[in-house]
Amino acid sequence: MGAKLTDDEKIGLFDSMLAYCGTYKVEDGRVIHQVDASWNPLWGLAEQIRPFSISGDMLVISNAPAIDPVTAEEVIYRLEFQKV
Repeated sequence: MGAKLTDDEKIGLFDSMLAYCGTYKVEDGRVIHQVDASWNPLWGLAEQIRPFSISGDMLVISNAPAIDPVTAEEVIYRLEFQKV
């Protein structure tokens, strides 16, 4: 087991992550996630709708405005996945 994290390190890790899980469907250039669990309780169990694009071996999910839970500012998250 590694070194124990400080409270500040734990807060920093939580504030820098984004995670949710559930089922999804693809419709009209969007992926629609039905959230079963989330690190952000403000998302509740509502659908999260995200435009996406695929180019070669890259999947990009982006362009959906959201409110950052840390800063309360409107942001656009960009998630990139590369097939290996």
